[in-house]
Amino acid sequence: MAKRKIKVLIVDDQVLVLDILAKGLSRDPGIEVVGTATDGQLALNQIPRIQPDVIVLDMEMPRMNGIQFLHKLMPINPIPTIVLSALTQKDSRITKEAFELGAVDFLPKPSGGAKALPTLFVQLWTKIRIAATQDLSHLKKTSLPRTLPSNELDRQARTNQSILGMGAFDVTNERDRILKIFALGSCIGLALYCPSKQVIGMSHVVLPSSSTDAAKANSMPGYFADTAVNIMLEKMHEQGCTNASIVAKLAGGAKTNVDLGDYFGIGQRNAVAVKATLLKKGVKILAEDLGGTISRTIFSRVGDAKLYLSHPDKGNWEL
Repeated sequence: MAKRKIKVLIVDDQVLVLDILAKGLSRDPGIEVVGTATDGQLALNQIPRIQPDVIVLDMEMPRMNGIQFLHKLMPINPIPTIVLSALTQKDSRITKEAFELGAVDFLPKPSGGAKALPTLFVQLWTKIRIAATQDLSHLKKTSLPRTLPSNELDRQARTNQSILGMGAFDVTNERDRILKIFALGSCIGLALYCPSKQVIGMSHVVLPSSSTDAAKANSMPGYFADTAVNIMLEKMHEQGCTNASIVAKLAGGAKTNVDLGDYFGIGQRNAVAVKATLLKKGVKILAEDLGGTISRTIFSRVGDAKLYLSHPDKGNWEL
């Protein structure tokens, strides 16, 4: 029996962008674009009829923008949503707000014109597949917000948080900078600490081995366990750290709805691959919170070698 295609709704106020995205996403045989909308309200009106599995969402739109859309959608009908906007940089306030409202991933719109589209589509195809496995049932609420935020978005506002989407990584010694990953499922959040130099790193690891896709490993080294460890160590070495001075903490690797029946699912394979690469590099693992079926949000702060975790039902804890 053929596997059902992932149904995608695209929301963007530019008709040309909708056309480009719809054609590009449809090139993947596992994805079906079932609808497009030019603002959030039109998208909400379509959802009961088309029942998308994943939404690709712009932020700045007339009548109802992306933040307002997430406010309305997630408490009633939480659907995995990937934000695709020129406004969603890793440290922008808009990105932080979108994730707090339930977005599962983001990509900035490319500025390189047509040349950037092939890379964008490769990333979107992958992120849509992973997004479709996410369980957002915990976002349902019995009562809704009384008022929506303004339709005007602050394009310039930045935060001290760097949000890492799937396959992203960051290494920093910037004072008080926070590296954060929302709602880890089968992915691994790998945090590295170099206390002597006040440097931290974090990556959002999606798959175990870069041997499955060398091109993607080159463009998104944080995506795979082996290349994520290697690139983070390389960046930390540039700031004076050595492998002996670096320690690691890990979280995630849960079983998702897709692989609950699989004894050795992708989450466990990710965890094994990250640990094996760290062992090979001589980096000590100080703590881990792996497995189970819950999605974990994690963050670390420069100057503090703790990994902070949270879940809507379990609360807050730390490693």
